[in-house]
Amino acid sequence: MNKLDDLVRRGKLKKISISKDMYEKEFSIAGKDLDSAKNSYDFQNYKWATIQAYYAIFHAVRALVFKSGYREESHTALKTALKELYISSEVLPISIYNAFERGMDLREMADYKETYSQNGAESLIKSVDEAIKLIELEVKR
Repeated sequence: MNKLDDLVRRGKLKKISISKDMYEKEFSIAGKDLDSAKNSYDFQNYKWATIQAYYAIFHAVRALVFKSGYREESHTALKTALKELYISSEVLPISIYNAFERGMDLREMADYKETYSQNGAESLIKSVDEAIKLIELEVKR
């Protein structure tokens, strides 16, 4: 049994019908969150910049997974679906997975442990911005 089938079996990933409007709307949220992250960064609010940058890539990846006919039930399931559907098959580069994983870690540190930095926010925004540009090509295909 592959990892996707296992996630579906455990209810962490659901096979669903998704319209083009739904995954395009999800991708649009990613762009808005990235803009918000950049604005927060400009106002030296590095905690929120970090959190918003993570949610930007979260929604971009979610758009991809929606487009593939799945909906996640957890952030970890979304990360696994990204890897299985797009990274392992080399449809998209590993840098996207790395940005998602790093964002997940930084968001948890900022949100739950009040640990964040200007450097972390800046590097995350940059990697998420690059990832979203690559994801957009796949979403619009």
